[in-house]
Amino acid sequence: MYHQEVISVICASHAYEYVIVDEHMHIVESSLTIEKYCEKEKLSAYPIDVYDVIPELIGQEEVLLKMLQGEDKTLFLATIHKMPEVYVNIRVQRTIYDKRVIVLFEDISEEILRQQNMQQMHHENILLLEKIEDQNRQLKRFNQEMQKLVDEEMSKNIEQRRMLDVQTRYAQMGEMIGMITHQWKQPLSAIQTTGMLLKLKYELNTLTPGLFEEKMNALLEQTTHMNKTVNDFQQFFKPSNKQKLFNLYETISNVVGLVSMEYALYNIDIELSGDKTIRAYGYANEYSQAVLAIVQNAKDALVAHCETGRKIKIKIFQDNERSLVSICDNAGGIPEALMQKIFAPYVTTKTEGSGLGLYIAKRIMEENMPGELLVNNTPEGAEFRLYL
Repeated sequence: MYHQEVISVICASHAYEYVIVDEHMHIVESSLTIEKYCEKEKLSAYPIDVYDVIPELIGQEEVLLKMLQGEDKTLFLATIHKMPEVYVNIRVQRTIYDKRVIVLFEDISEEILRQQNMQQMHHENILLLEKIEDQNRQLKRFNQEMQKLVDEEMSKNIEQRRMLDVQTRYAQMGEMIGMITHQWKQPLSAIQTTGMLLKLKYELNTLTPGLFEEKMNALLEQTTHMNKTVNDFQQFFKPSNKQKLFNLYETISNVVGLVSMEYALYNIDIELSGDKTIRAYGYANEYSQAVLAIVQNAKDALVAHCETGRKIKIKIFQDNERSLVSICDNAGGIPEALMQKIFAPYVTTKTEGSGLGLYIAKRIMEENMPGELLVNNTPEGAEFRLYL
């Protein structure tokens, strides 16, 4: 029949499956692949009772009867779990040609599974932060301060796009805690060794004033380094109150200082060069977070695709009236299929990645500053260019 052909075309175009039910609640027609939502054996019976094939309609008999009589027009059943990892919306609509109804199955599995994966990822991030907190009790006071900053930020932002900012900041904090741990391990070891030496010399009565002064100076140097690391970490996530001129080299150098110890464990060499006098106008802390997101992306690409000679080169120079920071790696570049959507949210090649780092970096550069963030491939790898 003509109207049935029209229904088939519409459903095929919009990825629906359907069945048509007559006034006796028997299925008289269905789409070709309806069995993926219904039991195949029951579809082969005759006559086919709609309640056997679609048990979700049991209890809706009165509504269906009214629809056949023309009193009601539609019935909607949302988020029906049909089988493992298969979810559908079921919509029942009265046909305008005869006393029949059409039952449409809309597959929403991809959206539901994506939401479940995001929720699972969120829970995994929380568990990871808790584990880090247990392993690094000496940072407890700073963790509490960071959590306070996160709570304050989340309370100010209720829109969906702002929530993406919070998720990214939360993930960056977890990564930074690990970096601080690596930064502290070496000075803590040196302090312990120096303390044991001074104690031994004192007990053997061989501690001279010169040796004491030398070792105390070494201890002060180590604690000064640790204090600077903590101060840099505290300032890193503090929101800037207003835009101002800031030195690009100093700002990026602070980021490099926070990550260099961890990156050394992956045999990644970071080179920072260029004009040390260039100043740019914007939010220094937000700019640091954008740089960190790009550097972290380069680190992940190097670990995944480069066996030896891993390098990240950061160069600062003037480009006409704008400042330009170039961040290059030698990880082989970004695949062309990914290049067009590299800054889109939730785009990632990592199994445990959130896909928000580069998206937030793009927003910081082009909405908060404003500036520009571009990407291209070089013969060795990817290059990100930050303009202000």
